[in-house]
Amino acid sequence: MVEKRMHTRKRFDRAVKCISTRLMFDCRGFDLSPGGIGIRSPFGLEPEEEMALLIPIGNDGEEIIIALGKVAWIKTYDEDLNDYPIYAGIKFIATTGKYRGELDA
Repeated sequence: MVEKRMHTRKRFDRAVKCISTRLMFDCRGFDLSPGGIGIRSPFGLEPEEEMALLIPIGNDGEEIIIALGKVAWIKTYDEDLNDYPIYAGIKFIATTGKYRGELDA
């Protein structure tokens, strides 16, 4: 199977704030690239659902990237074993410019 990724991912284990038209919630990031973010969510998501994300970066997490993204894929795991059973890939539609370079680092 050929890898289709356009961007290199890096491990990213931090809290991320997600805001959709249905709700606002905290999730956990698990990887990050200039093209998107992998998140673990306590709530179900819909394919193609759009959301805003507040993504802390830098050593202290004080710098925040604000991104608009769309759900690209979803996988669900056993809720009994995981507080964040929904795994999803969020493709960025737009990101704020101030810390955009941090995604490429």
